[in-house]
Amino acid sequence: MKYFTGVKTVEELRQRYRELLKKYHPDNEGGSVEITQEINAEYDSLFAILSEEKSANEETPKYDYQAENDAFKKILNKIISYNMEIELIGNWIWCFDCFAYKDRLKELGFKFASKKKAWTWHYGDYVRYSKGEITLDEIRQKYGSKKVGSKSKQYAIS
Repeated sequence: MKYFTGVKTVEELRQRYRELLKKYHPDNEGGSVEITQEINAEYDSLFAILSEEKSANEETPKYDYQAENDAFKKILNKIISYNMEIELIGNWIWCFDCFAYKDRLKELGFKFASKKKAWTWHYGDYVRYSKGEITLDEIRQKYGSKKVGSKSKQYAIS
């Protein structure tokens, strides 16, 4: 393992993948297609191992982690180059300041959260467990948060 040394859980793997994607994605300065392909290959092989271990340790019915993982990677790779704020909160992708991309996000299966003024995506059907309204900060605190992409600032030339 070159990029994921020391990773022991699926959650650690996803976090490290996000960091690497942010650094080496071809759309970013200093990024490259070859390195991204190496990262993806290494990620896929380690994910298969870790998800099998996780499923073997659980007594609940087997969840399709591979399908969730593939969908998550596909969506993240499509939107990483958009000029908007992207934040990963738990297993959800949140996009802020992205009015220009609303049609593209809608096509990808994102839903608009009007009270939070953000577009959001997650794998599978959504089941709401809380009857009350939860703030975005409370969600971040409960599930953890990682900013992946940020809107670049454009300056006017005077």
